Amino acid sequence: MSPLQLSITAVLCISGIALHIWSSAPDRAGRQYSLQLPVTLLYSLAAALFLFSAFPDSMTEGRALGFGIGGAAGFAAFFLLASFTWLSKTRRLDEVSAQLKKATRENTVLRRQLSQQRPVEDTPRPVLQCTRYELPLQGDRRHRIGMITGNVANVLGTDVWVNSENTRMEMSRVDEPTLSATIRYHGGRRDTAGHLVHDTIALELIERMAGRSHVTAGSVLVTGPGELQESHQVRRILHVAAVEGEPGSGYRQVIDLERCVRNVLAEVDRLAATGEPLRSVVLPLLGTGGGSSDLGKTVDTLLAATVSYFRSHATSRIRVVYLLAFTDVQATVCRAALDLEPALSSESAG
Repeated sequence: MSPLQLSITAVLCISGIALHIWSSAPDRAGRQYSLQLPVTLLYSLAAALFLFSAFPDSMTEGRALGFGIGGAAGFAAFFLLASFTWLSKTRRLDEVSAQLKKATRENTVLRRQLSQQRPVEDTPRPVLQCTRYELPLQGDRRHRIGMITGNVANVLGTDVWVNSENTRMEMSRVDEPTLSATIRYHGGRRDTAGHLVHDTIALELIERMAGRSHVTAGSVLVTGPGELQESHQVRRILHVAAVEGEPGSGYRQVIDLERCVRNVLAEVDRLAATGEPLRSVVLPLLGTGGGSSDLGKTVDTLLAATVSYFRSHATSRIRVVYLLAFTDVQATVCRAALDLEPALSSESAG
């Protein structure tokens, strides 16, 4: 067997093995038959070339589709037919995999619909346990999107907290049951009785307003974390104008939520580019507290905007964005949206 023939055989074998491993990955389930067709061809050609080169006087003959086949072609045909016999078994596996995926997606959709059709008297309940769930982007193991359940006051070790604020950038009073109030209270300095003695974050936010009475919807102002840096390992608070107030009508969600998300993530990346180690972001469900918004639509919008940002900013220094789900209903809707999002991989769920 000449060195050239040996090299060609080795290349065919290595290419076949590499393609076989690639096509057998779990995220390519359901396409095994079509993806492994080239594998069988490479294996067959490699086997035929090796045998015919090692034993040049050998012959195998047969007929296929009315044509006589002999020599190297005969060897190739023999191995190709044997490979197709094995490969035909993968078709059934593909069909079962496709049926399983379809059933899983249908089940997720039904769970989401049921979660949004709860009886009126069955009010959402706060989630007591702080848990994390995350998925990587398809074809991008650098970035992940997920959710954190429970009260943000129990979230530890995330670099950036996003505060859903109004266009006047007026933080809630510390005794109100809002995200803004929680950040304001825990970020301030307190006495031994737990009373706020220095309104650290709210005062800094006023400075950032620089005398303005309001900002445009989607605007982002950055403050330090105050006491949250020591207690919760938070490095920055980003206040985004996600709700607008109207006298006599309360607050309503801003129209362009996508802009809110883009501005928040772009600002995190801008800060990270200056050397700040900002890798994880907690993003609340903007406007779903007092903004009278549609929960399902809001979650879908925030998720799509985050995916779009990562797709258009492949080098983003942000590693993971978590949607914050405070109630059981929010957690169910967020989990369903994450599982249904085609841009996210079903593997490596946390």
